Amino acid sequence: MPPPTRRIACRLTTTYAGFEGESLLLEELHKRGRQQPLIGDDLHGGDGILMFWSHSPVAPWQDERWLAEMRRTLRPNAYQRLVLNEFASAESQFVDMSAWDQCVLPSLVPSSERLPIYVGVDASVKRDSTALVAVTFDKKMVRLVQHRVFTPAPGDPINFEQTVEATIIDWRKKFVLRQVLFDPFQMASTAQRLTKAHVPIEEYPQTIPNLTAATSNLFDLVQSRGIALYPDATMRLAVSRAIIVESSRGWRLDKLKQHHKVDVVVALSMACLAAVRGQGKPGYDLFAPGLYA
Repeated sequence: MPPPTRRIACRLTTTYAGFEGESLLLEELHKRGRQQPLIGDDLHGGDGILMFWSHSPVAPWQDERWLAEMRRTLRPNAYQRLVLNEFASAESQFVDMSAWDQCVLPSLVPSSERLPIYVGVDASVKRDSTALVAVTFDKKMVRLVQHRVFTPAPGDPINFEQTVEATIIDWRKKFVLRQVLFDPFQMASTAQRLTKAHVPIEEYPQTIPNLTAATSNLFDLVQSRGIALYPDATMRLAVSRAIIVESSRGWRLDKLKQHHKVDVVVALSMACLAAVRGQGKPGYDLFAPGLYA
């Protein structure tokens, strides 16, 4: 607040547009400023407020080439806020489906090669489906290796031992299992059993920072064509139904409607994050006795 001990004082605020319905103070200041007379280019003044608010590039490097790159790399609502300086909805489609389709290679199929893999698990007992996704890091890009989705039936919840654990143990025999990331919310017992079986499993709680890291990493991989996917209609449908819910604290994946299933997208984001981060860690010895037995 301006100090009451000074006769003439002011408060300076520098910002860009926020989210509709969330940045209420900023929206009110913006509305109040736009109601004042225009006294210069994008400059409004009156009623104790002087506001410069531009929707055009203000820096010399923000040319058409720069704008085109921003449109390519930013999500539509992020471009609207950060570049156009317009208030935007906190929800938007996760990725453009044309960008997703360009990452799908028609000749690629689920692999059984003995590859180093990273696994993401998004599990639910009764309501949502449970998804496991395995990826590898191949030639400076992430590649989808295999995935499994288990959907509970009414009155028949998912048995984690027969689904999640069985799949992970099977993948450990077929591949070189580097890391499994999982949400510990409903998988504490499963994680304990897999740890005793010497599976490299690690908790990845669904906090806003963790969700932001995994989701933004997958978004960047899709936008930069840094991921190779085999064709799968069910996964594509899940991606088309996935949205981003963004706030000042970060962003997370969600779904358009409650009955939609996007668990495989969440699992994919966790697996990809493990794969990208895993490139900076020491590799496992493929011939270490008993490690993959």
